Amino acid sequence: MKVLKILSGLALGMFLAALDQTVMTTASLTISQDFHHVADQSWLISIYLMMSLITTPIYGRLSDSYGRRRIYIIGLLLFGLGSVFSAAATSFSLIVAARGVQGLGAGALLSLAFAVIADVVPLKERGRYTLFFVLIFGSASILGPIFGGVIATQSSILGISGWRWIFIFNIPFIIVAVIQSAKHLPSVSHKLIDTFDWLGTTLFAGVIAITLFLVQTSRSVGFNVQRSILILLLIAIFSGLLYAQNQQGENALFPVMFFKNRAFVLTVLTSAVASGAVLIAMTVTSLSIQIVEYRSPIVAGLTLLAIGFGNLFGSAYANRVFSREGSYRLLAAIGLIIIAFGFLPVIFSSGITAISTGLFIMGIGSGLINQFTSVMAPITLGSLHRGAASAINTLFRALGGLLGVTIALALIFYQWKASTGFTIPNLHAKERLDFITAVRPVFIASALIVLATALLAGFMPETNKERHLAWESSKP
Repeated sequence: MKVLKILSGLALGMFLAALDQTVMTTASLTISQDFHHVADQSWLISIYLMMSLITTPIYGRLSDSYGRRRIYIIGLLLFGLGSVFSAAATSFSLIVAARGVQGLGAGALLSLAFAVIADVVPLKERGRYTLFFVLIFGSASILGPIFGGVIATQSSILGISGWRWIFIFNIPFIIVAVIQSAKHLPSVSHKLIDTFDWLGTTLFAGVIAITLFLVQTSRSVGFNVQRSILILLLIAIFSGLLYAQNQQGENALFPVMFFKNRAFVLTVLTSAVASGAVLIAMTVTSLSIQIVEYRSPIVAGLTLLAIGFGNLFGSAYANRVFSREGSYRLLAAIGLIIIAFGFLPVIFSSGITAISTGLFIMGIGSGLINQFTSVMAPITLGSLHRGAASAINTLFRALGGLLGVTIALALIFYQWKASTGFTIPNLHAKERLDFITAVRPVFIASALIVLATALLAGFMPETNKERHLAWESSKP
């Protein structure tokens, strides 16, 4: 019962942050139309994503030194403040800024839950609680577009514009989450860093900001002088970040010693590749259902539920493995192999049955991976660095998905010779078939990359529960 009280505030925070991560996919058009900024609607999504990615490792590092409770409550308050400002925004610039404040808080809400689980739950039981949070995140991500679409289409609710209720909805739950977290979250701190790494944080923010800008414009802007300058600037800033992290030692935002740990590196690599592959499959098959099969977006959305059912099955099985004694290092390799196998049906057919089957198989592999990485990441670097390890894993998972989908879509639309400014009803039969031809190499390449990563994951160091329990109990 005590553990459930501790995790209740975390569950609320994660649900809201995940919900607001996807709610704009259907609500952004309505909001941007209200403010006459339709061409800029993508900022409502990208600013939230950028701020949450930048702050995720920062919160993890700070929580290890100053305690989870303090840092998590700061995240909740920032998210709540951003929600209030978003609901009250009177211009497009103000709502974009407010979404940025929301994102600042979301970085804590999406990353610290798994670190707290590692703090308060015995290793043998962690799989069960991790499964709970994986399901919360997944369900919120699926409900986000539905919730946004339903609310945004209401012209007004109680005299207030319908879309504003997307943000008003958050406020009472944030208040409850703050109260629960203040009462029940543990306040353990280790004071691991002497000074905060502001230089590393600034350089990291620059890397994320430029990367997201390049990613967002990859499909609408060709290669030009400005983009080449940005790419060179990105390389320079990233090189500076690597140098600064090496110089900062243990005070660094990303201490070099973390990436000398083979188990940690393979864990976050597995997380990134699996996330990228699954999101590529979900995004591209959804397009295929609408373009090739000429079905509605609703049918495409319902088909994607197959991956959710598979994820539930895979996560439940991983939980059983974690509940038993012994080695579980092969879960990463097995999960990746299953994801690669899931590409087979969608490589050979664009039919809904084949897509549903492939997505279900991938969901099983994804469930294994999500459970594995969420439990393993906080373990690999020891009890003193649980927050940082969990946050970096969350960061790599998000970046893997973002970069994977963007690169895949850029390649597909480059190869697909559709009519300029096409609309789906007006596509010729040959153009629909050409889409399949453009998609197939991307699926094959994705499957091969996943298999190569599975081979690397097979070298995951042996991790025995008893050894971890004995080792962790000896730590302060």
